[in-house]
Amino acid sequence: MLRVFRSIVLLCVTAVSLAANPTGALTDGHVHILSPELIKIWKGLGIPFSRPDEYYSDIDVILRNTAVRRIDLISMAHVFSSEDFGGFKNERELVEKENSFVAAARDKHPKKVRAFCSIDPLREYALAELERCRTQLKMDGIKLHHNANQVYLTVPEHLEKVKKVFEFAAENKMPILMHFDNSHRRFGKPDIDLLVGSILKELRPVELRIAHFGTSGGFSQRTRAFLNAFIEKLGAEPGLRKHKITFDISAVALDKDSEGVRKLTDEEFAVLARYIRRLGLKKIAFGTDYPLYTPAEYEAILRTRVGLSDSELEILLKTK
Repeated sequence: MLRVFRSIVLLCVTAVSLAANPTGALTDGHVHILSPELIKIWKGLGIPFSRPDEYYSDIDVILRNTAVRRIDLISMAHVFSSEDFGGFKNERELVEKENSFVAAARDKHPKKVRAFCSIDPLREYALAELERCRTQLKMDGIKLHHNANQVYLTVPEHLEKVKKVFEFAAENKMPILMHFDNSHRRFGKPDIDLLVGSILKELRPVELRIAHFGTSGGFSQRTRAFLNAFIEKLGAEPGLRKHKITFDISAVALDKDSEGVRKLTDEEFAVLARYIRRLGLKKIAFGTDYPLYTPAEYEAILRTRVGLSDSELEILLKTK
């Protein structure tokens, strides 16, 4: 079950130590919320939760804990199609209910919350659910999780279906937050080449955030190889400048082990700092993968362990 739950467990089993003082960040771009029904299903599968359910499902508690001006609230509806869940006869109904739950949480605090719907792009109902999320629920963005849904751009059918989601997002000006890594041992440059050459190259402008610096958390050699390949592609393809492409730093600067993803060494924190500066602070989106961290906790890690300066953090956190 590690394939689906690797990043999910990061946010479920790690205790959240709430900071006393709010962070200076304006936006946390990667905050998860789970419906009570989804929490019940996970508990039934033996997934432990370290805090009361409201820390994961109550928007008022989440806003109190994150303590920033705005959050992007991310649906987990895509997990219902995963083989690791064992299959649901009412899968589509569960997906719709989960996305609707996220939209309802946003509606309680529309000035502080943007809601991202989530779908498995390989499902036949994917585009219909996106249209429902856009027109009926008025949701703000789209979440894709290639690891949970085992999406391989190297498979022509998968590539075509993901391309249709990107076309929908571009046409309707909905940003995409994409967990790109699919855990295949050869994931990396071939996938980037297909994303750029077969999807982004001819696409009208789209906003794309690549979660966790391209992989599934932490800062391993796999992450560095991904960033090297993408930075090279950005330099070689000037046409990509029409798109707003950023790299979400959530769950990258880990100062604690978390379910198969180890914490960074001092040397790795230093290397991460170099990659952050190589990418450029304006190319990086601040996010925490809450409840893995609160924004104040993660800001402290970026300051003290990664070693970002006040001026660098000002750019990354967009405090001005």
